[in-house]
Amino acid sequence: MARTLILFMGGQIGIMLLARFFFQWILHYSSSVPPEGSFQNSALFSGSSVGFALLLFRLFDGASDPIAGSISDAWVRRGKERRKLLLYSLPIAGVGLVLCFLASSETPIHLRWLFLLSGMLLFFVGYTFYAIPYWSLIEDYSQGDRDRRRLLSTALGAGLLIATGIGFIISPYLVNHFGYTTSAWICALVGTVLMALPYYAQPKNFTQNASVETSSLTVIECLRSYIQSLKNRRFVALLMLLAGSQMSLTIVTAAAPAVATTLLGGSEKDVASLMGPLLALAIPSFVLTPWLGRKLGWQSALVIASVFLALAYGATSGLGSAIIGSPLTTGMILFALGGPAIAVLLGLEAEAITDCANESPEGSVGTYFGMFNLFIKALNGLAIFIAGVFIEMSVEGGGARPVRQLMLVAGGSLLLGVLLYFLIRPPQKS
Repeated sequence: MARTLILFMGGQIGIMLLARFFFQWILHYSSSVPPEGSFQNSALFSGSSVGFALLLFRLFDGASDPIAGSISDAWVRRGKERRKLLLYSLPIAGVGLVLCFLASSETPIHLRWLFLLSGMLLFFVGYTFYAIPYWSLIEDYSQGDRDRRRLLSTALGAGLLIATGIGFIISPYLVNHFGYTTSAWICALVGTVLMALPYYAQPKNFTQNASVETSSLTVIECLRSYIQSLKNRRFVALLMLLAGSQMSLTIVTAAAPAVATTLLGGSEKDVASLMGPLLALAIPSFVLTPWLGRKLGWQSALVIASVFLALAYGATSGLGSAIIGSPLTTGMILFALGGPAIAVLLGLEAEAITDCANESPEGSVGTYFGMFNLFIKALNGLAIFIAGVFIEMSVEGGGARPVRQLMLVAGGSLLLGVLLYFLIRPPQKS
């Protein structure tokens, strides 16, 4: 099982390495100005134009997630191995990433836009049509074994945070020493190799389901499966709970530079000092996540982790005082305290989605992951907007108060998710 978990986690590290590099650097790269004396001394792209293009592609990305899920489920219902879909989509995201960072100041403006827009298209298509089948492999590889499903789910969460750590620590070094284009090549090659590993993670005792469907996939069938998933009250309640955690993580990630500079009086480099302890405590906590999920069940574990993380984020709104050591040390400790809760939320997320999908008689785990991704991406966009509003208020003279309020919003989104979960979920079986 250890071999399966390591190979399976490699795919998450790989695809998230590509995603973290893209989102962390695309705006910096687009607005970068060549050294004086170069062919052109203006930025490579218009920042607002790139932001608008990114918004459109994110909408396209979210809309394509359920489609990828339906294709993935239909593929399996025909008796084919879902893991083969990984090979078909394997190189697309990496090629797209390189194209996005390929232009230089010497590149004609029309070619710059051609590289960027075609790269975004390939990146988002490749990400979606790799990630949805890949995450859905949890159900295939677990073969109905709840403990194995829980371990595979935990591997996804651990892979995500490992990739995040690489994004914070290693990618700045690559960009500073090799530039954007070479760094994109390195990440694309390493990420693509890692993305191939889940194909070989298939358990030795794996048995493929026989073909049960021969009809073609139609738009009506897709829509019916989407509506059917939203009729599952347990799944919709789970969406509310996970939306709270995902929005809070997005808000805190966006607010981290403002926390470091405005609340703690440091510089942007201190973001690593805040996020480093969080990751350092979260990643080892994945070892205990399967045990906690088995002991409490994913429902109770997710609720408890959400409440605990809400308290931790709420406490960070009071940063600025040297309660333990310096103000920065206090901030590092408070951020680190949220690490175990984040491990639980990310580690049990996929297990919860798969468990809800198993209530469907049609084997629609891919559709459920697609609907989850669509919903979460939409609310993450809202979270970024909210963070932007509060940070702008701080910059325009609001000082520390809007940043403190933003951290309370992060904690409040978790508590709101918990409240909606209890209001929507079906009555518990006695």
